[in-house]
Amino acid sequence: MRIIFLGTASGVPTPKRRLSATAVVYDGETFLFDCGEGSQMQLRKAGLRWGALRRIFISHLHGDHIIGLLGVLMSLQVGGRDSPLFLYGPTGLEEYVQTSIRLMQARIRYELVINEISGGVICDEKNYYVACAPLEHRIFTLGYVLVEKDRPGRFNVEKAEQLGIPAGPIRSQIQLGEEVVLDNGTRISPDDILGPPRKGRRVAYCLDTSPCENAEKLASEADVLIYDGTFFSDEHQTLARRTGHSTWREAAELARKTGVKRLVLTHFSPRYTELEKFLPAFQAIFPEIILASDLMEIEVERQHAHVHRH
Repeated sequence: MRIIFLGTASGVPTPKRRLSATAVVYDGETFLFDCGEGSQMQLRKAGLRWGALRRIFISHLHGDHIIGLLGVLMSLQVGGRDSPLFLYGPTGLEEYVQTSIRLMQARIRYELVINEISGGVICDEKNYYVACAPLEHRIFTLGYVLVEKDRPGRFNVEKAEQLGIPAGPIRSQIQLGEEVVLDNGTRISPDDILGPPRKGRRVAYCLDTSPCENAEKLASEADVLIYDGTFFSDEHQTLARRTGHSTWREAAELARKTGVKRLVLTHFSPRYTELEKFLPAFQAIFPEIILASDLMEIEVERQHAHVHRH
């Protein structure tokens, strides 16, 4: 599981930062969370496979989170896409997309499945599910969480040998969590052979929000929380609340409260430069803070998140 930050600015792009877009690569798919201006170029720079892009999740309909969407849709068409693309977002997403396609007289020949959502589990696959919940912003805004389902524990080969379980399909059945019966009538439970279940990874995405109960629920025990870092300074507390954003202190306190392993701040106001020098004060509240930069990658392992900067 990899997270690639394609755009990390809020409002308007800067020479170093494009607008909000974050890709997660997992289970043969690329998930795109928000699609700000320039996203198609950033996808190319990151070397992500267009064919693996299957689902796009839009948090809200402010321009810095959605203006790049039509460019991505048209690039997929030019590239000859023939598989469905699933879009998720608030009410109004379908009107925005279909009106834009109509006015530009664009031809989208692949199947475009637009899901207007308001909360709950929105897709449920074999190895993962994605859920969402409303956040607190100036307009209706959704936060998302991608949850890898728990996997069966590790197969104990030595114990299998002791119990006379032959190699082959029967061991595969046990590894999948199924009970089996041997030729001699012995019934084998997965618990007899497998170690404790391996907990799935969890990535939460909560941008453009003031701290709120739903943000806490989505973030709970996340391996990585991608969170609103619009305002670093406590001096901008009033502005953050008026505009529906968070300060770095609030982000750090929320991460500490919810048992997050790594907090990644993004969506930075273009008024700030040299952000790194402000970080230590907030690491005193929550040590595991990362400041996102464009094309930065994080590998989400089962125990830790490792950072790779381009």
